[in-house]
Amino acid sequence: MRNIPPFLLLLIAMTMASCSLVKTAYNNAPALIAWRLDDYFSFNDAQKTKLKLALQDVHAWHRQNELPRYVSLLNTIHDDLSHDVTAQTACQRIESIKSNLQTLQIKMIPMIVELAGTLSDKQLQHLQKKLEKRNQEWKEEWWQETTEEQREVRLEKSEEFAEKVYGDLNEKQINLLKQVIAKSDINPAIIYAEILRRDADALDILKALRNLASSNEEKSQLVRAGFERMQTSPNAAYQAHIETVTQLSCETIASLHATTTAKQRLHAQQWIEDYKTQFTQLQSK
Repeated sequence: MRNIPPFLLLLIAMTMASCSLVKTAYNNAPALIAWRLDDYFSFNDAQKTKLKLALQDVHAWHRQNELPRYVSLLNTIHDDLSHDVTAQTACQRIESIKSNLQTLQIKMIPMIVELAGTLSDKQLQHLQKKLEKRNQEWKEEWWQETTEEQREVRLEKSEEFAEKVYGDLNEKQINLLKQVIAKSDINPAIIYAEILRRDADALDILKALRNLASSNEEKSQLVRAGFERMQTSPNAAYQAHIETVTQLSCETIASLHATTTAKQRLHAQQWIEDYKTQFTQLQSK
């Protein structure tokens, strides 16, 4: 189940990361991200100009500094796929991905501080309405009325992603996913409460960033602290829940990979190789 962060603090970073998987999207990432953010904030012309220039700078930095890190990580994962892996190894790769994202978050702080300081009450109200709409869509996607329906959705999405990596799954592998999902119910109420907490936190930060009496360093620390609360939530119930879910996910990755055939592992390696090729080519464009 997705762990949705507050919009301004993380959407740009997440969009950048996802767009980088496709060459055309990556090369046009500043314009695509600006368009998505404008939908949430309804920027004026001056804000759009600031955002465009800032995103272009971050994009150039990302291409030069982060894409090589992605290629290195993909090389490591490519090697992992040739043999069985432990749950610990799977968790280490997940932590590496999170580390890359956190680096991008920190790079975005000056832009967030500058842009947030220009937001009007009307724009923050617009953002809040957009977040409420997004949250309703999340509930419709993930919070079905019965546990059985929730499991069906999780199985469908898990199977869909696994087959992107490995190709067609066999009956044994599908049953493995069913068994894991059946004994590891995710609590949508706990996750939804965290979504609401993060939305409120983001809105509070944005309001605070408009305080003219605060220094840029103080404002940067506010944003940094917001990122840290996303990494380790003050909501103890959520934090315990997500740590359990993450560990189970690592164990599932290891267990499923152990059942794969030579053909499936070659499929997975080629899947990784295709992305590695795209990242490598993008570094020189």
